[in-house]
Order: sequence, then structure tokens, then C-alpha cells
Amino acid sequence: MAVHYVGLAGVAAWFDNATAATVSKWLSRYAETHPCPEPDVEIDGRPGWLPERRAEWEAWRVSRPGQGTGGGPKPSR
Repeated sequence: MAVHYVGLAGVAAWFDNATAATVSKWLSRYAETHPCPEPDVEIDGRPGWLPERRAEWEAWRVSRPGQGTGGGPKPSR
């Protein structure tokens, strides 16, 4: 029986206003200071997570450093 994994787009779908590109940025941006959950598998260089690890991702995102929920720089006035 095949094991099904969630890729970048699948993780992004768990969160409002996130895209696969956003999740990819999180993986690199926070690698040293606040690493994302480690992938369960890598296929052709692309990470995958078991669907039951959604709660782990949600806990990571809540604890993610940054300004507000969106992070990034403050808007200019």
C-alpha cells in the first residue's frame, strides 16, 4: 500500500494566505534560528510530510518569529 505525503503546496493549504513558495521561504529563512518540522521524505529534492504532522506545523507557525502573523518588515508610512 502506498504512503501518501504532503508537499509544499499541501502544507501551504493548511494555512490561510500561504503558498508553496511561502513554505519554501520558511524552510530556508528559519533553517538556523527556528527550523520547520523536518520532512519525513525527500523525493527528487522535494520535501514531504505525513498528513498527521499538521498539528506540528501549526504549532511551529504560531511560534514563528516575526512581526505579527505575516512577519516581514513594517509597512512604510
